[in-house]
Amino acid sequence: MDHQIGKGIDDADAYPVFYRLKQGNVKSLPNGNQQYEYAAGRSGDCQLFFEVEPISRRIVRWSSAGSERDCVIPNAARRS
Repeated sequence: MDHQIGKGIDDADAYPVFYRLKQGNVKSLPNGNQQYEYAAGRSGDCQLFFEVEPISRRIVRWSSAGSERDCVIPNAARRS
């Protein structure tokens, strides 16, 4: 996830775009940035948060909420 820092939130290789994550709420933060919430993981029970600078739309931080098991994106090559 640290490789997402500096990417545009709308870039084709940005995590939420590449994995087609379902977007949740967007909220304004006290520092002027915006926090984008996404459902991730096998069952969508992981919450991923990307803090985005509003003018450049670049990701400046990320965090997650959910168990380690919930926050794993399955490897498509391993699926049967």
